[in-house]
Amino acid sequence: MNDETAAWLAAMMTTFACLALLPHRGCAAARLKAMSIRPPTQSDRPGLAVLITSLLAYVDNGAGLVEAFEEASGRRFATREVTPERVMAMLENRCLPQERGPTLTIMAQALMACYGLSAILGCRASDGLRTVAAMQRRRTALDEAREKAFAVPKATIRLLSTLPALTIIMGEFMGARPLAFLCRPGPGTICLILGAAFYVLGLVWMHLLMNDLDRGDLWI
Repeated sequence: MNDETAAWLAAMMTTFACLALLPHRGCAAARLKAMSIRPPTQSDRPGLAVLITSLLAYVDNGAGLVEAFEEASGRRFATREVTPERVMAMLENRCLPQERGPTLTIMAQALMACYGLSAILGCRASDGLRTVAAMQRRRTALDEAREKAFAVPKATIRLLSTLPALTIIMGEFMGARPLAFLCRPGPGTICLILGAAFYVLGLVWMHLLMNDLDRGDLWI
């Protein structure tokens, strides 16, 4: 094989290798489609506070409440009115995960009340939105204060809930053999049943107590 034939074969092999490495047309189209359609991220949900601020900005710039709700919803309404279903859909698309539940329902009612006062009584929409924004800020501050206040009790509950198991494990390491005593018929079985019953009752009681405190919503 001379040098000219070797060079020709090397060029052919390089060409085939380049063709094999080129992406398929469908793969390229799929990649372009994936780049053009951006998946939803957490930044697409700015939260209720930012949503109300944007509504207020639309109204201050001369738009009506219906136009402001349409811009915030990202679509045009079939009729020139704001309904509870449309408000709830807008809030669900823009709220944060921790803002779902009663907070979302109360905010929808507040926005509907703002729309009703503006459409029926002729009140300024900007004043109503500012009131809703102030209510949301107080609600956020209340939630943060509640989380800080409940942080230590919740950590204490988790620690105390693990103490019975830790006590048994330490007893086994020390050679006291508490499991042998608890599994033995007679006084051991009675202690095991009573201890488990009181342990479960304590957990249920603490769970109900924390739920009652969490349900104590206060909107001021």
